[in-house]
Amino acid sequence: MDLEQDYTPKPLVFGKMENLITDMQNVENGVPVGSQKTFLSVVPSAFTGYDFIEWLMERLGTQDCTESLHLANLLCQYGYIFPVQEMKTLVVRDDGTLYRFQSPYFWPSQNRNPDSTDYAVYLAKRNLSNKQKHSLEEYEVSALTKLKQMLSHKWEFVLLQAQEQIRIAKQRKKTDRLILDSQERAFWRVHRPPPGQINCLENGIRGAYTLRIACPRKNTVERYKKQICFLNMLLSRSKIKLSKAIPSSVKWCTQYMDHDPLISGAQPSNPWISDDPTMWILNNVLVDIPTERRVLRWSISLCDLLQDATGRHHFELFLKKEFSQENIRFWNAFEELKYAPQSMVAEKVKEIYEEFLAPCAPCEINVDRQTVQLTNQSLKKPNRFSFEAAQKHIFILMKKDSYPRFLKSEAYKNLLAMSSQCSGKKKLFGRFRPKITPVGTKRRGSSGSTESDSEPNGDMLVHSLSTGNLTDTNHALYMQQRKEDGVKNMTSWFHRKAASTKSYSPISVRNPRFQSLQPIKPSKDNYLKPNYPLNVPDGNDVINTKLSEKHLIPKKSLITPWEDEA
Repeated sequence: MDLEQDYTPKPLVFGKMENLITDMQNVENGVPVGSQKTFLSVVPSAFTGYDFIEWLMERLGTQDCTESLHLANLLCQYGYIFPVQEMKTLVVRDDGTLYRFQSPYFWPSQNRNPDSTDYAVYLAKRNLSNKQKHSLEEYEVSALTKLKQMLSHKWEFVLLQAQEQIRIAKQRKKTDRLILDSQERAFWRVHRPPPGQINCLENGIRGAYTLRIACPRKNTVERYKKQICFLNMLLSRSKIKLSKAIPSSVKWCTQYMDHDPLISGAQPSNPWISDDPTMWILNNVLVDIPTERRVLRWSISLCDLLQDATGRHHFELFLKKEFSQENIRFWNAFEELKYAPQSMVAEKVKEIYEEFLAPCAPCEINVDRQTVQLTNQSLKKPNRFSFEAAQKHIFILMKKDSYPRFLKSEAYKNLLAMSSQCSGKKKLFGRFRPKITPVGTKRRGSSGSTESDSEPNGDMLVHSLSTGNLTDTNHALYMQQRKEDGVKNMTSWFHRKAASTKSYSPISVRNPRFQSLQPIKPSKDNYLKPNYPLNVPDGNDVINTKLSEKHLIPKKSLITPWEDEA
């Protein structure tokens, strides 16, 4: 075997298929081939699908015909056998359907990649022949029309080639002419299939891969020097023991486990299996209040902070307060330069240098002399990586100085508190999802009592991110607003009543805060000056008042229409 020969995956498979086809064509032990009689004609050099499947089962030793049928279909789709009568579909059937072996001249291993001119000659030859026997199909007619337009400069040559092949075919015997015509049609059926059919011989990215078996090289002095340099480079690399690498890997996985949606689950809902887009809204590129999980990830490393657009924005606001905003601005400008169009690279390099690195620049960054020398050397040939050394220096500076102070700052703590408050003061975006029930409302499907929930406790209503509570939460907000408006109206009513009554008594309130009040007799001095508190703390207190001059016995209960009677 020639070691310098190139082997690709498909030719290796072609060799196995062709060995099998060669054994099938053996006169003694192969598939029985002969003239097969049909209803009105005799088909020469053909065999049935039943004989073909039986031979494969016996040859391969399979008891189930499914594997043999699958292999037979592959041989047919690659063009080693073809049906004689039905050429539209390349499928092998385990019945009396007639098939024929393809000529080795048309095998795929011959590397015959026909071009458009060969296909035009074939279509023109069929178009000039008997139209009843060699009529073109619809997709072939459209292909012939396109080829006429594409090959208009040499269409006369195509017609001459077609006429010459027709003339040579007439000199052959009828049987040979029929066999050769069917083989040629099967060849083009494999290489130019109808629309919607599979082309097994089409070479994609994997098909273009070449496996090379190189010859053994001689050991020379230069080859030994290259090996020594390569081994020295491997020795200079930093290495770590397996006993230390495994705990660090476990620690890293544990640290990022809560931030992995595949492990901890997509919160608050999975948009791939539901129609709720809340996850996309909360995790947008730029948001006013990020989620708690998102803010906590910023504290893992500076890379996680800079990879998030919202994190970069808040970090830039923090650096602006510390008068070091030029560091993050330079980092952002260099990241934009990496992905800029090639036509704008030179212009952007000049702008970045004049703004951040030039002497007396408006936003000059703090870099050492060695970094400046490396940057000036790379600017001789401007490219999208000219400021890589300066960016690395600025990154280390922010990581050791600005980033720890940002995590300890009040801005980050307030942002974390706001995200926790929006999450229901619980770990909404962690492993567990809280069950938040709005004040004064009842979750759908709950059968418990809601008497304790109906008493307002002064807490702010927390919105549950479950879509089933949206209606209940809106109703609770509406009822709470109505209750506050009712208390204000009640207070104004007491003022009006006191002004219109000649003699009145102070009120006695069931609330303990007002039980210590002592009655004061009315006089001219306090006639229009109420001596009792009119501010009612909440809507659940029942207020009793009497309009008598001498007694303090309550006469009438004033009950608001939105409250229940005690």
